[in-house]
Amino acid sequence: MKRFLVVGSRDLTEYVNGKYVPLVVEELRAKGHDVTLFLIENGVIAARDGSKAGKVLNGLSDKGARVYAEDVSCRARGVQTLASGISFSNLDFLADSIAEGFDNIVWY
Repeated sequence: MKRFLVVGSRDLTEYVNGKYVPLVVEELRAKGHDVTLFLIENGVIAARDGSKAGKVLNGLSDKGARVYAEDVSCRARGVQTLASGISFSNLDFLADSIAEGFDNIVWY
């Protein structure tokens, strides 16, 4: 099993290829890999509670992926409540995760 970090910094709901980010995470999980999705900057918009994208991200969490939304980005964009299965995190967590090492890091 390999460890993957997928970072989403673009709004998955407006970015042309944004719909593929959850698909990549889902496919990696289906192959048995350990996957973390970290949303930052405009990527946190998809994590809002009640949004269609939030439900998709919750589905990733249900399949074993860890999904995080960076807290400062959320506050800056007015995201106060996250969809189920998504947790608030911070840049320290992202930096520590990168330092721990992943087999691959993908940044959208």
